[in-house]
Amino acid sequence: MAIGTSPFLPGPAGAAAHARDLHDCPDAHLGAPPVLVAPYPPGAGRVTRREALRPVYDAVAAELGEPTLYGGSAAGPSVRWHTGQHVVLLAGSPQGATLSVHTASDLHGREYATVESGSVGWRRDEPHGFDALPYLWLLHRGPERSWPAFRWDGHHTAASWEHLEASLELLLDSWMEQLPVQLPGDWASFVVGCSRDWPRHLRVGYSQDRGQLSLMVDHRTTAEEPGLEEVMRERGWQERDGGWWRAVFADEDPSAARSAARLLVADVRGRGSVCPDELVAWELTVNDHGRLWLPGIGMPVN
Repeated sequence: MAIGTSPFLPGPAGAAAHARDLHDCPDAHLGAPPVLVAPYPPGAGRVTRREALRPVYDAVAAELGEPTLYGGSAAGPSVRWHTGQHVVLLAGSPQGATLSVHTASDLHGREYATVESGSVGWRRDEPHGFDALPYLWLLHRGPERSWPAFRWDGHHTAASWEHLEASLELLLDSWMEQLPVQLPGDWASFVVGCSRDWPRHLRVGYSQDRGQLSLMVDHRTTAEEPGLEEVMRERGWQERDGGWWRAVFADEDPSAARSAARLLVADVRGRGSVCPDELVAWELTVNDHGRLWLPGIGMPVN
């Protein structure tokens, strides 16, 4: 997506005023390049991008109110304010976050073409494509009757374990970058089961209060066999708490999402799973409030 070349970067107040103009006078801006409102320094990491976006997002949300859809992509935010026929979009790009307005049906058509193009999660010998999704996650907190029609809420399954690691890393990184900005204080989680070892479910969670990603797997029904502790620690589990094995990765660790994704894949493979198709995720939630879609999770969803 092209970015406007204007040298003027409006800052939070200017971003809020521009968002209001897009919202109230969309026809005057349809087809115009997105405007860069929160630039990222070259090579910026997750925390730097997060703090660059925070004041701009707060100003825009104060001006337009609660978004219709919260969300994030591999490139940054993917937040939408639906106004009937139009959508004001706060989106990420390699350079930073941008603001634009679109006809809802046109935006949906372009995004649907991307997610259904066959370039995501298709062949193990091709790039995984999850980084090209217009959103890795979306959250709707309005009443069920007002779910936006203009969204794609399917889930691509990764073509290989390497692709699954990549998709999970992108998703968890997006949570760690975007949830503190869009939904301060809220936690997010999902549960993963594998068909070849169904009783031992694995839970993935991100807690802003604790500042960490956490994984835990249920081993309450697992017999104490010789070498079990060594096996679990080799996979990446850090400690046993009763019948649960746990691992935590600090928010400030730039490799936290990667480490968590590698542990999840190592664990389900160690329990006999042969492909991501044999996994299933459920209990997708952010603070038990609203409906969460995870197109970028890389596995089937129940």
